[in-house]
Amino acid sequence: MIYSRFNIEKKCRFAVTNQFNRKDMKQFFIGLICFCACFIIDISFVSAQNRDVVSLDGEWNFAGDPDAKGLQLGWGEKGLPPRGKRPAIVPHTFNTHTGYYFYWGAGWYDRKFQITQNQMKKMVQMRFEAVNHDAIVFINGKKAGGHFGSGYTPFSIDITPYIQPGENTVTVFTNNEPSKKSIPYMKSFDWSHDGGIIRSVNLIFTEPQAMHTIHVNGIPAGNGGRAEIAIPFIDFSKINGSKTWFKAVITEENQKTSNVVYKGTLKGKFSNGRFLSTINLKKVNRWHFDSPNLYRIDITMFEGKTPKDELHTVFGFRSIKIENNRYVLNGEPMRLMGMEWAVGEDMEHGLAQTDENLIKGLTLMKNANCVFARSHWQQSEKFFDWCDRNGIMVMEEVPLWGWEPHLNDSLLPVALQQLDEMIDAHYNHPSIIVWGLGNELSSHEEVNIKGLDAMEQHTRKIDNSRLVAYISNAVHWDVPGPNNILPDASPRYDMIMYNEYNTTWYGFNLDSIPVALDRIHGMYPEKPITISEWGICEPKFKGGDERRAMEMKEQIKIYGSKDYVAGAIYFCLNDYRTHFGEDSTYHYPQRIHGICDVKLNPKPSYYVMKDISSPIIVKDVTVKGNDVSMTLVGNTGIPSYTVNNYYLLAGETRIEIIQLKPGQELKINFSTSGADAVIYRPTGFEVMRIGLK
Repeated sequence: MIYSRFNIEKKCRFAVTNQFNRKDMKQFFIGLICFCACFIIDISFVSAQNRDVVSLDGEWNFAGDPDAKGLQLGWGEKGLPPRGKRPAIVPHTFNTHTGYYFYWGAGWYDRKFQITQNQMKKMVQMRFEAVNHDAIVFINGKKAGGHFGSGYTPFSIDITPYIQPGENTVTVFTNNEPSKKSIPYMKSFDWSHDGGIIRSVNLIFTEPQAMHTIHVNGIPAGNGGRAEIAIPFIDFSKINGSKTWFKAVITEENQKTSNVVYKGTLKGKFSNGRFLSTINLKKVNRWHFDSPNLYRIDITMFEGKTPKDELHTVFGFRSIKIENNRYVLNGEPMRLMGMEWAVGEDMEHGLAQTDENLIKGLTLMKNANCVFARSHWQQSEKFFDWCDRNGIMVMEEVPLWGWEPHLNDSLLPVALQQLDEMIDAHYNHPSIIVWGLGNELSSHEEVNIKGLDAMEQHTRKIDNSRLVAYISNAVHWDVPGPNNILPDASPRYDMIMYNEYNTTWYGFNLDSIPVALDRIHGMYPEKPITISEWGICEPKFKGGDERRAMEMKEQIKIYGSKDYVAGAIYFCLNDYRTHFGEDSTYHYPQRIHGICDVKLNPKPSYYVMKDISSPIIVKDVTVKGNDVSMTLVGNTGIPSYTVNNYYLLAGETRIEIIQLKPGQELKINFSTSGADAVIYRPTGFEVMRIGLK
């Protein structure tokens, strides 16, 4: 294409300085036709530049408001008091700053931004990835909108009526004080209470006729797949259904090749404010935690012949279900192993997480053989994108936690709002396999059972392609028992999620664990169990990391011996900042609960967790000089899944482990002068290191 344009320009210059002969004229018009054809292709399939995204991350100003008078004094309309301002780098939380460690209340932000004359012709939205937990947005002294009760989900404000050419000012009121109209409810949560603009902010410029997002459900079908596409709009009233149409390009992403697998016009229909379409592909590479194949879809929206909007997203083809006490990923039954990371442990940045911190934590998890993770609250787009590209399956949850919240008429709508926002934002991530409804509520109470049922039904209406679960710390209670209690809520959904703290919070010992598990299975035999938390919280419970390492080895043996246990998620990767913290080593309380410390330095228990989380067991190793004989076995406990395309490196020797199924043995003989043999996943993450010297 570039070559064609160059030749046309050269011929045009020739025409200016020389008289055309017939041959030159013919070449000129052929070139012109080629140029026009290329130009048409550019508009149809590449970019018409109708959408622009401008980051507002970086330098802002912050002012505290401990007396909660800023709204009354008109800070949003008049501006922040100059004396109270201090510089702040957004994403930002005020709870990592001196004097604000234990602060619950209002905080204000402002900054300038520019709008050009051309941008004034556009529809302009301000997109906040998260503000904890209430926000009111003012543009040039006028209230533009707000977002309340949800501190970890994204939202957008239409600021088109309030902007002006040239310099503009955005002022944001934030508030993290305990609230009965927020989730988390009041102070009922075991992590940091970091307030502020804790994630990125962007300006989004579009035509009035624009897509809100693209939702793609990638469904495997034989060797191929079906991409079910739904496109909602920023303002459906602006869409002329008789003239609006779409072109799409699907390209391999995060794969060895970058082939275009589809290019064409979308066939479909408008329904309930969305455009619906289906694309059938004869051959797709499925997403799996060991082969995280992705696809990128670029969609251009037209009105007649005019391109109005361009948008892209990334998705994967994978299926997930529960069957015969197993997670079934793409048709393969498996038992999963993983851990939770209590994000926000960084004493300097807290929940305003840096990219470096995110990559460090997730890499530690994956190198410890974590393939399944929980998150007590909604995480960032960057978090899930990393999991998509590197292979960690995730349960994302509404942050309902503890025995205080009751899903009554005032709190249930907030829960439903959060489900709407988190599913809308994260629908396309193949790494997310479970939507979580809450954790450790009073789940034998009728009001909460009804509320959780309403949440589950709401979730399945939005997305019926994933699992739905609730996490309980009371499912092991006898039913009806002496207090005539109702059955626990957890078995009502796709699987039982059980926080197993028998040796700590529940006051028992290791011998009590199989008894508790059998009791749960006896009461609810139709549902498998996932151990959704287990671990030791210091200094509340004694024994330190040595006890942590010893107990986890015994616990995973117990879980693995019970066929009805489908998986286990350890709590947690790290010691973490929490307002509940018993340890005051740092200026913000922490809980000593991790296999890494609060700075993400691994403890000895990290390497024990890595070992017990391996899908491969080393049955025996014989070393004679440089000759090594080794027998590997596919794990049949937890975890257990088929190993494909792993490899072993020992010095310059590389051995391909093409496939190893649970229970299958593989004999390997090789020669090496190296001190170690290391087994890797196909994605390059380390599975285990075997000493040879």
